[in-house]
Amino acid sequence: MSDEPEGQRWPHHVLELRIHGIKNTPPTEMLGRDQSELKQTQGDENGGFWWAPKQDEPDRDPDEAPGSFDPTVPPPDVRTEAYSWGRLARFGAGPLLFIGQLFVQLAWLLLAPFGLANAAYWTRRIPAQRPGGEWDAGVGGASLRVFALGLTLLYVCALGSVSLDLGVQCITGAACTALPSGVTGFFANAPLSWRGPQLALLSLLPVGGVLLLYVVSRRARSRYEAAIFDAADRMGGRGVKRTGRLRPLASEGFWRTARVGPPTERLHLAAAFLLVALLLGWDRVFAGTPSCAKLQTFVSGECLGAAVGNGDVLALIGGVVAVLGLVITIILVGVLAETTNTSSASVDEFLRDRLRRTGTVTAWVLIVSVAVYLFVGASLWFGGEYAAPVTGSFLGLATAPSIILGVLLAICISALGWRRGVPHWLSIALMTGAGLAFLAGVAQNPPTLGGAPGPLRLPLFAVAAALTAVQLLAVWWWPRSRAGRRIGPPERFRAEGWAGMAPGVWMLLALGAAMLLSTLLVLGVQGWLLSGSPPCGCAVPPHGMLRPPIVYANFGDVLPFIAIALALVALVIAGAVLRWMPLLTTPRTRDGRRPLLEEVDAYRDGRIAASTTADRLALKILRARRLAALVHRGEPILGILALLFAVGFVVALAVSYSVAFRWIDGLVGPALTVIAAAILAVVVENALTAKERPISIMWDLMCFLPRAGHPFGPPCYAERVVPEIRDRVTDWLTHDLQPPEGLTLAERLSWRDKQEETALAEERPFDVVLSAHSLGAVLAVSTLFTLRPDGADHLRNVALLTYGSQLRVYFGRFFPELFGPDALGTLGARRPLLAKADPWFAQVELDQDGEPVVVSASGADDPSLTELLTQPDGSVAWINLWRRTDYLGFPVNSYRLDDGRPDDLDRGADEFGPPRYLVKVATHPDYQSAPQYRVALLDLIRRLR
Repeated sequence: MSDEPEGQRWPHHVLELRIHGIKNTPPTEMLGRDQSELKQTQGDENGGFWWAPKQDEPDRDPDEAPGSFDPTVPPPDVRTEAYSWGRLARFGAGPLLFIGQLFVQLAWLLLAPFGLANAAYWTRRIPAQRPGGEWDAGVGGASLRVFALGLTLLYVCALGSVSLDLGVQCITGAACTALPSGVTGFFANAPLSWRGPQLALLSLLPVGGVLLLYVVSRRARSRYEAAIFDAADRMGGRGVKRTGRLRPLASEGFWRTARVGPPTERLHLAAAFLLVALLLGWDRVFAGTPSCAKLQTFVSGECLGAAVGNGDVLALIGGVVAVLGLVITIILVGVLAETTNTSSASVDEFLRDRLRRTGTVTAWVLIVSVAVYLFVGASLWFGGEYAAPVTGSFLGLATAPSIILGVLLAICISALGWRRGVPHWLSIALMTGAGLAFLAGVAQNPPTLGGAPGPLRLPLFAVAAALTAVQLLAVWWWPRSRAGRRIGPPERFRAEGWAGMAPGVWMLLALGAAMLLSTLLVLGVQGWLLSGSPPCGCAVPPHGMLRPPIVYANFGDVLPFIAIALALVALVIAGAVLRWMPLLTTPRTRDGRRPLLEEVDAYRDGRIAASTTADRLALKILRARRLAALVHRGEPILGILALLFAVGFVVALAVSYSVAFRWIDGLVGPALTVIAAAILAVVVENALTAKERPISIMWDLMCFLPRAGHPFGPPCYAERVVPEIRDRVTDWLTHDLQPPEGLTLAERLSWRDKQEETALAEERPFDVVLSAHSLGAVLAVSTLFTLRPDGADHLRNVALLTYGSQLRVYFGRFFPELFGPDALGTLGARRPLLAKADPWFAQVELDQDGEPVVVSASGADDPSLTELLTQPDGSVAWINLWRRTDYLGFPVNSYRLDDGRPDDLDRGADEFGPPRYLVKVATHPDYQSAPQYRVALLDLIRRLR
């Protein structure tokens, strides 16, 4: 279990395990050594543990300043290792050439909305869990899974709009000047010259697109999502019998399995097949009636009567069965898709039987859905020619995307109240009524250019607006109501992202991303089809003869306004802030300079007068602080973006294309081209440089937590990382112990479990310091919650050193039950202020005055992180380093300047680089080179001993 040199059996008694963050710092940089000096002790090409066997024999610089230290040389008796996990979050096309890389990157980009939906799952109020029992999802879990299914169906509609709608229009005579003549010639011969066979063949594109997304996601998960050997089975302590309510991160099997597995995957695939079958049957049944071609006239008696009198009984039967199957699938997604979050050894037979039944039911649903799709396709293929609309457009997609978008928007608005206590039934009732009234109002829009709207349009829109306003009022008022105050004071939501509305905001961002990508796909294909030279001088421009579904055309017209509004907000904020050069507060640093330190009273409203110093380094530090302060406004900016998306959805659904937006048609194309070019540039750059993740930082954040909302979401790399870190910690603490001879395998495992429990709860000759940077701190904290010994409230022999951490202001605010103040045992943080020179000015004042932000208790009986790390002498084995020039690093507990207490968690790090190099401003990286790092490391070792 150890690879120490012979003759020096235990040269090191302390393991300093360095864990990198979102930058994916390589082991050579973490350890400050060349690759030739490093050795990988565990792991594979995707991740593992590295160390330098000759770490105590560095090449010293004779000109090095006296009293300085080399960060690559550990203190005596300390073995420094680096854990690399970055490649686990970066999955590309492997050996494929650039074209293959590009297509894989595009597929990953399409999965981004699914990842946002998975993140939204964990922003809900997650209850404390029962030991060894079924996972308790809490309020909103079923609705979020229905929302995730809606994202899949939205993609089906987008792909269907390209093939079934635009494709058929081009084949039947629309001016698609860029379409190769070979394609039109292929469809010119019978039976493909008939509409039915054309649609049956083109329906393979949306089905194949969803299958491709499934394969991309599934292939990546098989790469590293499964646990390494039985490490994940022991995450909660194999055989440990805990009592009371557990924090989610401390519950058994949290990192062992996703909450959405194969049953949910099968349901999503089944829904895709059923929706395509429904759309095919829809077009066959209603195509002969002109009034069925538009939503505004679809509800007329003429259209519905045509369906009853349609002679194609097979298509009608297939469509009806598809509708029933789709409804059943949606119900099953919310009811049966919940999986059990425990290791199989601790799940009783009843739960295992239920999982088997769920798998069997969903498998049959998928089989039946494929059969329905094939049945409807065959009825169109062999049913002969039938009358098509004058425009040649595909009827089902005239309304289906709009209905799906409206339903998903209603779920998002409902989700705003999930954490704030609004009764779920009330939100569902209000938003169902608002949605039906809104849909009826849309049906009153004028169907043709210059037509008169229906008399009930405005009253119906008013009813929908009133019900939505009641829902938003309930979201605001409920925490202040008598029922809400019984749970806790309304001030507790100040410590939560977007005042407790994070689930709805994240879901709006997911829906916005899905609609953005879908719209760019549909309108991009439309633009390409019209990009060629017309065969003749036509009086009517080609784009007037090729129409995509109305919701994509409308949202495409709205997108430039959303981009302009967001850019204006950013410019106004940046312009206001950049007028000043604020001297922000900075923490005191130990054994290092304290540059530009200003007491809180020295500046008001988050700023003081501009500095008059001529010190060039000081001015650089001031500029770095100002830039970091701009970046810290991410939460309110994302909230504004979510609001703009919501407004854009309403406008896209409510406005008739033929009446509005026509005046800006000439501007939309160039604007969307710029947006698409910017997205494509990022994808191409990633494909060229093999970064293998499409949206960088957001990708790592979305992939951190287990999949729980959308089954096609990106895989969770932490399901491998956390077990590996945990195993390395326990191996180090017990590597001097050998099991007795003659034990069976089961007895050896039992013996090992007992030794691990002892090593975690009692003093041992070996210690571990988890040294974690940025997102690595979140991984380290997640590991510590799995290390809690049975029957003990304190963890011995393990300490935590974090730096550049976002635990308090991002993870703690967005995922309160996982990393919030109650879970970590730290102080809460208010939201950043958008208009202040210092976005954290209000929080700085509260911390300085000793006024903590009110937080809500989770109801868990197990200890918080600080309680877990509290040592017998009362000190806490956790130190966090931060600096004001860090654009991603914050204190984990407080901004207060008084750091004289020995148990304070937060300490400052110098804001400039080490003196032996060219002096530069230090930002997010390079904490290990600061003198405060070594002081903190030695201090933690002393606390453990």
